[in-house]
Amino acid sequence: MKHIYILLLILGCVTVTRAQTGKQAPVVTRYYYLTGTIDKYPVTLHLYRFNENFSGYYYYNSTEEAIDITGTLGKDRFLKLTHNNNEGQEIEVLSGSFKDSSFSGTWAYKGKLLPFRAALKKDSSGLNFDYVYVFGEKKLPKEEYGRTELAYTASSIWPVATSTHPATNLIKQVIYAAFGEKPSQEDIGKVLIRQKNAALNTARKEDDPVTYDEANTVQVAYRNDKLLTISHFNYADGGGAHGNYGTGYINIDLIHNRKLALSDVLDTLSCAKTLRVLLEKKFRAAYEVKPTEKLSDYLFDNEISPTENFMLTSRGIGFQYNPYAIGSYAMGEIRLYIPFKELAGCLKPEFKKLVGMQ
Repeated sequence: MKHIYILLLILGCVTVTRAQTGKQAPVVTRYYYLTGTIDKYPVTLHLYRFNENFSGYYYYNSTEEAIDITGTLGKDRFLKLTHNNNEGQEIEVLSGSFKDSSFSGTWAYKGKLLPFRAALKKDSSGLNFDYVYVFGEKKLPKEEYGRTELAYTASSIWPVATSTHPATNLIKQVIYAAFGEKPSQEDIGKVLIRQKNAALNTARKEDDPVTYDEANTVQVAYRNDKLLTISHFNYADGGGAHGNYGTGYINIDLIHNRKLALSDVLDTLSCAKTLRVLLEKKFRAAYEVKPTEKLSDYLFDNEISPTENFMLTSRGIGFQYNPYAIGSYAMGEIRLYIPFKELAGCLKPEFKKLVGMQ
């Protein structure tokens, strides 16, 4: 459910920006790519800013397993970012002084306090990103299924105009596809405005299906000089008891300028049993499932198979299961991260070379 929590944060802050600008135009905010340390441990942060509101995640470089964080910047430049559990309870905090080029302060977890400091990572690859979003809402003539208005939110990374990286065009194609668009010369901001206007103003018949609230977010989930993982989060409220949502991932090999399929990474045939065992192990650990309990007490089936919806880092692979994929809506999004050191015999030689394991 963490993405829903972040979505509510985003909706709140884009409304403020719209009121301030009074313009129907995309607002370029900031994507921060920071590296530093918590105590002596190297970390990386990917932060997305909407006015004074922040969302994103950080990870320890030793594992590269993402930890979601959200927060708000105060007038005194004090930023508090929290990691919440599935129930929305605050369990981890990064707080301190934030500047456009640095973030430093204290990390707190279960009463333990450690100093941290991070600064913008200098990138010489020729690949940098803007972050653009649009928001709109429109009152309905009459209430429908308890809804009184239509709303549309979209935000996306986009390579800056000066990007020179060979994968720039491929990345643009991936972003266009995430929004259901064919590649063109149209800037992503104009695409998002056009889609917003269509969502809010398209004429419809009385019995036509309606999406009352829609949100799409495309972000960098992971990056280094060789790999780029892009996430696409979608939320849609069609008038039912609850909206539907999920996250998809696209993994790009920046050396060979191509998208990576699961078959490019793992030998899924010979390692099918190994993968199922590891996925069960990770699920039991993450959800505190006892050895005496069956997976089917929590999920639809008694085993978990790998999915083509996955995210890559240089140290592991995260399998993403959206609501209803393997469990009920109440389970939310399930992401099971397996370090490559537990999959060494399953990795394809070409991929091992790409991530520096050979």
